[in-house]
Amino acid sequence: MTPGLRRGVFVLCWLAIVGGALLFAAGAYTGYVEGVAADEGHTVGRLMPAEVAAFALGPVLAIAGVAVVAALHRSGAQATDTP
Repeated sequence: MTPGLRRGVFVLCWLAIVGGALLFAAGAYTGYVEGVAADEGHTVGRLMPAEVAAFALGPVLAIAGVAVVAALHRSGAQATDTP
């Protein structure tokens, strides 16, 4: 893999990691706010599917980014170690 392509993949992976963490945090926060509002109003809370999807898929996106970064880092270290 060329260094330019490798750098681009690293950047995209880090964006996926940060984006996944932000999605997870946004899903958790909105779910919390909905739960508090339902508790104060003595009603049943209602989560939107987008909130549940953000809460569930955020970590998946972040973990996938970490896995690709780790694989690229491992492959890069092995390639430079061999003569």
